Amino acid sequence: MQSVPELTSRVALLSYDDVPPIGGQGRYAGALEQEMPKVGFTIDMVSARRGPWGVGPRIPKRTRRAPLDFSLWLRRRLPEAATALRPDLWHALGGPGGVLLFRHPPAAPLIYTANHTYRTAHGRRLATRPLGTIEARAYRFSEHVISISPSTAASLTNDYGVAPEKISVIPVGIDTDWLRPGGGYADRDTILFVGRLVPIKGVPQFIAAFRELSKKFPNLRAEICGEGPLYQAAVAAAESFGGRLQVRGRVSETELASAYQRSLLLVVPSRFEGLGVVALEAMASGTPVLATDVPGLTDLKGGGVVLVPLGDPAAMLEAAEGILGDRARWEQLAGEARQTVLERFSWDAVGPQIAEVYRSVLGSKASQVA
Repeated sequence: MQSVPELTSRVALLSYDDVPPIGGQGRYAGALEQEMPKVGFTIDMVSARRGPWGVGPRIPKRTRRAPLDFSLWLRRRLPEAATALRPDLWHALGGPGGVLLFRHPPAAPLIYTANHTYRTAHGRRLATRPLGTIEARAYRFSEHVISISPSTAASLTNDYGVAPEKISVIPVGIDTDWLRPGGGYADRDTILFVGRLVPIKGVPQFIAAFRELSKKFPNLRAEICGEGPLYQAAVAAAESFGGRLQVRGRVSETELASAYQRSLLLVVPSRFEGLGVVALEAMASGTPVLATDVPGLTDLKGGGVVLVPLGDPAAMLEAAEGILGDRARWEQLAGEARQTVLERFSWDAVGPQIAEVYRSVLGSKASQVA
């Protein structure tokens, strides 16, 4: 049994998303809270649902973006959080949908995790340019930035001017005990979409692909797990499939694990991802992944992941048919997927890397004070 080291440092984790998670950042936050004590750090969560002031702080709704409302509220409450928690280190989870810090938090060094950047997500659109400017400044005044993928690291350096020596590329960790392979090729009959039902995630493209695939594979089924503004449109589309397409909405972790295990293929037709947590979760379940070759997902190429160009439905359909119709290839991809996660993306691999960044920043700060 692995021994638990004495907890010597406290980390205040700033995250809009929390447990139960809305998306990938919430999963990451919950895992940090669970896993980092195993490598010598305790986590105090400060989120839209938790904090040193109790559960469910009241956050004024000033904008149409809930994470931005949380960031504006947090701007005034950080000194109070510092007094209540007395952290040795601040760790903020950033990126679109994450925390924007307008100034350095008081009393302790700051590490940022960049899940992706506003520049990657929105380009140079006028509406989001101010948010990108704030984000860039926050990454630059932090002591260190953890980028979850090489693509995000490139954006930090090229778009935001963050010094490369301040960046560590450390992927999101995946719970390989919760997510395990289920049955083999003959036991699975589904293609799967998991994610927020918003245009950038590509759920209409998934439905269109299934419509064509169902002509060649008449016993194939499809599931959509997630919620968002396109939910009703997905439900309406499902009516034409006679029960073969199920729109399940938000599901529990147990239900999600089962969905991965009964799926022949996870399809991720996103326009961009920070890294693609759902892809990694499927891989841990021994499920091959078919995804668009876009920032974040491109970093997963190989190891059970097949990539196709964005905006090329014919290429996606051809790749899907090649996987679904070839048992030997499917079995090879499934085995590679699980092995890749165990070697590179399990918390046994990721947790010590994050701990090393924590220790390095704390050691640097201590030497400056001395």
